[in-house]
Amino acid sequence: MSSITLAIERSPASQLGNFIKNPIAVAVAYYVGAEMAFFVGTLSDKIFAPFWPPNIILFCALLLTPTQRWWIYFLAAFPAHVAAELGVGMAMPQLLVAFATNCLVAGMNAFAVQKFLGGARCFNTLRRTAIYILITTIASPALSALGGAFVQAMGNGGLEHYGLYWARWYASNALGSLTLGPVAMICLTETRWPTSFALTYRHAEAAAVALMLFAICSVAFNLSAATAAGGYLPTLLYLPLPLILWCAVRFGVKGASGAILMVSFVLIWRTLNGPTLFVVGDAETNVFALQIFLIGLSTPILLLGAAIEETRHAEQTTRESEERMAFVAASSNLGLWRQELATKHFWATRHCFDMFGLPVTTRPTLEALLNCIHPADFRFASIAMKSAIQHGAPVEIEFRIGANNDDIRWIAARARPEFEDGNVLVAIAGAFTDITQRKAAEAEAMLQRQEITHLMRVSMLGELSGSLAHELTQPLTAILSNAQAGKMVLAHETPNIGEISEVLDDIITEDTRAGEVIHRLRRLLKKGDAKYETVDLNDLINTTLRLLHSELINRRVATSVDLTPDLRLALGDPIQLQQILINLLMNAMDAVEEMSPSRRIINVSTNNVGDDEVEVRIGDRGTGLRAAEKQYVFQPFYTTKKRGLGLGLSICSSIMKSHGGSLSIQNNESEGATASFRVPCKIM
Repeated sequence: MSSITLAIERSPASQLGNFIKNPIAVAVAYYVGAEMAFFVGTLSDKIFAPFWPPNIILFCALLLTPTQRWWIYFLAAFPAHVAAELGVGMAMPQLLVAFATNCLVAGMNAFAVQKFLGGARCFNTLRRTAIYILITTIASPALSALGGAFVQAMGNGGLEHYGLYWARWYASNALGSLTLGPVAMICLTETRWPTSFALTYRHAEAAAVALMLFAICSVAFNLSAATAAGGYLPTLLYLPLPLILWCAVRFGVKGASGAILMVSFVLIWRTLNGPTLFVVGDAETNVFALQIFLIGLSTPILLLGAAIEETRHAEQTTRESEERMAFVAASSNLGLWRQELATKHFWATRHCFDMFGLPVTTRPTLEALLNCIHPADFRFASIAMKSAIQHGAPVEIEFRIGANNDDIRWIAARARPEFEDGNVLVAIAGAFTDITQRKAAEAEAMLQRQEITHLMRVSMLGELSGSLAHELTQPLTAILSNAQAGKMVLAHETPNIGEISEVLDDIITEDTRAGEVIHRLRRLLKKGDAKYETVDLNDLINTTLRLLHSELINRRVATSVDLTPDLRLALGDPIQLQQILINLLMNAMDAVEEMSPSRRIINVSTNNVGDDEVEVRIGDRGTGLRAAEKQYVFQPFYTTKKRGLGLGLSICSSIMKSHGGSLSIQNNESEGATASFRVPCKIM
């Protein structure tokens, strides 16, 4: 918008034009509405119309205007009211009372609707429509009719029929609020008026229904009371009802209000200008019967249209919510599903079928999804899913889908039961998640952990290289000495066969000893996947202590071994368990390295724990753990050693977790600390 245009709109002349334009338009509409009411038909005294459109026009104008400016519209409407009423011969006192009651009912309606409904959008829910009817059809017309009844009383010269006058005035305003009010307010609040008109199927349907309704109403209501006396009155009255219901069902509150308005105009016209079903007495009585009929018809139809509108909006909101939820789920690589137990109805998002590689045309069933499970996992997964649905139990499982090794994906399935009335199981809902990438990452992480674990074993053996060399040097030196001794015995003229036999026995013994050292080293240096088997921890401890024999001697560390004779067999990988033993024993040796010789003692013990675990305890008499160190000892790269990497205990903890066991370190009551680990045992 240009600056010149803004300046024009903000000029005093422009503001004054906008200030008076709307009131003038309301005044013109007020006059036209009054003339239309008189044109449709008046009662015998040519004054009172069956319903009064000017009140609805004034009500809508006030509804869209701040309260402090209402007086402008009242002032603008007064000349139009005077002109219209004088045209039908109404006396000035009656005219003034009529205008006062018109302003009263319009003002009360607008004030109450603004206060309780917040504006003109009154028909989007059943509750708001009911409040609108309560305000504009019951409360305000009933109160304003207390004054409006005097208009007819003043014209007829008495108050003996004040109750009848009140009822007629009330019915006129109530009928206007039900027939003209909804249409006018819907037009005022419509925000999607098309910029260019294009005929659609709904337009054609609406036009066809409107024509049929007009024709049926014209025929049904174009009968005299004498004709209806033959017993066909109920049938004739209900004849337009199917089309009215069609309008409400197909077009919501717009269709309902439009149908009500059309039926009202046709029936009023026929009642006032020809034979009709409502010819039961004089003109006033006929119109009053017509008003009551239309009020009784309009109220439930308008409520029905609002209920359908609310239901349709709720369905649209639910559908949009489901679409957003499905989009978010698909973006998160989730497939949502739900199985109703009573109807066996299965619902799933499109991403579910995309995840399982099913075509769009596949009928959504749980069996169609389960049939995609890998044959190796099918029985376990299908039984778990069907059991959860049958018994209403939560389930969390993981399985593979696909038959070709190159196209296998991992899926995690989670489900939870849904209950009504507290404990009545009605459905199972859950989600499928593609965890192929997570599984690949876990496999890669496991491979890296195995590599690090192997490197740590190699690193520990590197630290023990001197001791291991000594362990090998001793048997090799003994073999050499025995071989030299045997050679000297054989050099005698008469060799002593017994001595040669003893020499050979010693050589065999020392060779076996060296072979055991090499075998133990090869096992620790070997790289490969963990192999779980039964392990005698007592035997593994003795083997490890023999492997560390020279290291213990070099560090002048003594061991106290207390092994339970009837220790149950553990279930685990012997190489990884030995790695834990070596690491904990090396840590214990480091802890007592600077202690006095009397405290350089490591206590090793085993015992059975409960029915399904065995425990190994390795204690020292060192300085123990400081309070600040306890929460960090198992974290990677945390170490208290000068040359440590901080990976030993972290790797040991990971090994224990993979075995389903536990590892802990606690300070002793007196001195030092004790490391203990528990391993699941093989149930005998």
